[in-house]
Amino acid sequence: MSSKTETDQLSFEQALEQMTLLVEKLESGELPLEESVAAFEQGVKLSRRCESLLDKAEQRLQVLNSSEDAG
Repeated sequence: MSSKTETDQLSFEQALEQMTLLVEKLESGELPLEESVAAFEQGVKLSRRCESLLDKAEQRLQVLNSSEDAG
């Protein structure tokens, strides 16, 4: 999963799982420098995807809570 479009299609759980695998690879210290940099870049994309999905979920919850308060 390397393109932004593919990352944008991942669910929160999928993005988190891929990010976890990347962190494990990076922490192992066995990746060559170029692969480490590429893995870090992908991790940043995945992190942004997770953050975006969490923000959307929070907004939905705020709407639901404000609807309940109004009723």
